[in-house]
Amino acid sequence: MNTVSQQAQDVFVSTAMLLERKSREAGRREFKEEIALSMLEEGVQDSLILKLTKLSREQLKRLKRQISKR
Repeated sequence: MNTVSQQAQDVFVSTAMLLERKSREAGRREFKEEIALSMLEEGVQDSLILKLTKLSREQLKRLKRQISKR
């Protein structure tokens, strides 16, 4: 009978939990960026976008460059 050691099971569960958390974080970041892009397109001031989305100034600059390439 093939059994998986408790240590291997623990590593698997830890890895799965880490991947799930990273996925949620990436989803939240993408959502914030989509909101920021919409706000930029509507002419909302940078300071308000930064305050509401909690994005960094560098992230906002990157999004502005993305819009200018469209």
